[in-house]
This record gives sequence, structure tokens and C-alpha cells, in this order.
Amino acid sequence: MATTASLLPLTTEDARSENSSFLYDYDYLDDVAFMLCRKDAVLSFGKVFLPVFYSLIFVLGLGGNLLLLVVLLRYVPRRRLAEVYLLNLAISNLLFVVTLPFWGISVAWHWVFGSFLCKMVSTLYTINFYSGIFFISCMSLDKYLEIVHARPHHRLRTRAKSLVLAAIVWATALAVSIPDMVLVQTHENPKGVWNCYADFSGHGTIWKFFLRFQQNLLGFLLPLLAMIFFYSRIGCVLVRLRPPGQGRALRIAAALVVAFFVLWFPYNLTLFLHSLLDLQVFGNCEVSQHLDYALQVTESIAFLHCCFTPILYAFSSRRFRRYLKAFLAAVLGRHLAPGTAQASQSDCSESSRLTAQEEMTGMNDLGHRQAENSPDKGAVGND
Repeated sequence: MATTASLLPLTTEDARSENSSFLYDYDYLDDVAFMLCRKDAVLSFGKVFLPVFYSLIFVLGLGGNLLLLVVLLRYVPRRRLAEVYLLNLAISNLLFVVTLPFWGISVAWHWVFGSFLCKMVSTLYTINFYSGIFFISCMSLDKYLEIVHARPHHRLRTRAKSLVLAAIVWATALAVSIPDMVLVQTHENPKGVWNCYADFSGHGTIWKFFLRFQQNLLGFLLPLLAMIFFYSRIGCVLVRLRPPGQGRALRIAAALVVAFFVLWFPYNLTLFLHSLLDLQVFGNCEVSQHLDYALQVTESIAFLHCCFTPILYAFSSRRFRRYLKAFLAAVLGRHLAPGTAQASQSDCSESSRLTAQEEMTGMNDLGHRQAENSPDKGAVGND
């Protein structure tokens, strides 16, 4: 969650790490030994590396999620179940990447956007940091219900209930961001240099441990365990029933879990090691510096989730690839002859319709085979 940071931005703590609610600080000034641990090199590295990487993530995330959002809003009929979560994931990622330019400027210079934007951007960061991860878990749950506990009209897989679950996700992410709403504010130190971070009034150490634990648990461990459980059960069903396209489906399931682990594990491990360092379980000034470098790099890698994860989920569906093809045909058709453009778009629309029917038929066949092998579970629902 985005809230902690040292209230003493003396040596290595920059404005971004203080107010963007990132869960670490570089100083560890509670221990006298660390008071002499200067980290100017770490700060200089961050002033170059972080703005460049944030700019890259902003461009890729903005373009990819806008494209995903346009395709979903234009071509998905009546918001199919999986697309409800995918649509919300795209919105969450868009709002998340919008905050990155603020942190990039804050790192390179200082917080120049005033008190209101300090509080709003910090809150927006935290809400969408968690909601994006939660919606990934929702899509895993939906696919699990669809294949493992599926019926033609599963009582948990209705559009209304998927919208309710999406609302719960947003409400939970909003609740997690309350410390940002209440505690984050601008601070002037030194004169004329403003930083945006949370003021814990002397309880910074306790808050750091709590927020790191919260991020490790809610932002990584529980979603990872849920994905492993859901996709392993899905894999067992696919292996047992051997439907057409089984190999590709298993590879996609494995890729989704691996991508989540690769992007988020290094960052969460580094946060955990920072907590051990605060407890003086191990470490010295040199170790602290190395962890600071690692945290900047792993955090930036984790933020790539808003660029790649939606695309990975979207392209795991043949139906979405048809939607995208129809969209590109419509856009490129403006540069073609009117008759050619109309024919191209018509062909893509028809192809998209047929593909959806094929997928539905395939899932129904899988459902009948599931029912024959496990009568108590019923048939698998439609995709």
C-alpha cells in the first residue's frame, strides 16, 4: 500500500518513495548505526532510473489498456462474465499508470503539484494497485467456476453477481487506501522543496511493518495461492477430459500463474527483507544499500503488470482476438476503398460470431463429458 516513508528525508529518501505510499524507507534512522549510512548513490540512481522506467510503463500501459478498453466497450455484447472483470482490470490499470508521471517528476525534482493532488494521487495509486491484483484473482475464480464447478447457468456466474463482486473489489481497495486519504500530506524540507508522504506522528515503524505485511499478504501471497489452486484444478479437469485445444489451454493457465509470480515475487521478497533489516535480524549499511537498489528495480518490474497482464489475459481468448481483428479492420478500413472496408469489417464480424459459437459449442461438449465422468458436478457452463 502506498503510505509509509520516513519523516526524515535526509539521506536517501526521495519524494516518490515517501509519498507514493511505497512501503519502505532508505534511512532506518531508528538505529544510530544507520545514521551515518549515506545513500547519495542510491538516490542518484533513482533520479535517473525511476523516471525513465515510469515513463516507459506509462506509455505502454496507457496504450495497451486504452486499446483493450475500446475493444471491450465496442464489441463485447452485454458484457460477458469474464469481460466484466477484464474491463474493470483495464480501468484499474489506466488509473494506476496515470499516477506514475507524478511520481516520476517527484523523483527527478520534488513534489510540485500541491497538497490536494498529493492526497488524491496517493489514494488513486493504492486503490488501483490492489484492485488490479484483485481483478486478476476474480478472473481466475470465474474460470474455475466455469470449468470445474460449472452448470449451464451456475448460480455464482451471473452477470449481476459478477457486477456485485466487482463492486466489492473496488470497495475493498478503497478501504485499504484510507490511510492515504487521512495521513498523506505535503511537507516542506528543506525550504522550497516539497515532499508528499504520510505523517504517522511518531508511529512510522509500526505502520511500516503493518503496511508491508498487508502488501505481502493481500497483494501477493493470497492471490498467488488462489491462482495456483484455481488453475491446478482447471488443469486436472482438462487432463482428465482431454478436450480439443487442451495443450494450449494448459500452457495459458501455466503462463498466467508464472507471469504473476515472476512480476511480483522479487518485489515482495525485497519488502520482506527490508522488514528483517528494520528488525536488525541481519544487515549493515552495505546490505541496506543493496536492498535499496533491489527495491527500486523490482518495484519497477512489478509495475509492468499493468502493461502485460491484461494483454496476456485478453489474448488467451480466441473470441477477444476476433474482436481485436474486427476493430483493426474498422480502423484500417478508413484508409481503404469504402466497399473493401465494409466487406472486411463484415467478414471479421461474421468470423467473430462464428468463433464465439465454436467456443460455446466446445465448452458445452466439455460440460457433457464432465457430467458423464462426474454426474454430481453437472455440466460445464458456456464461455
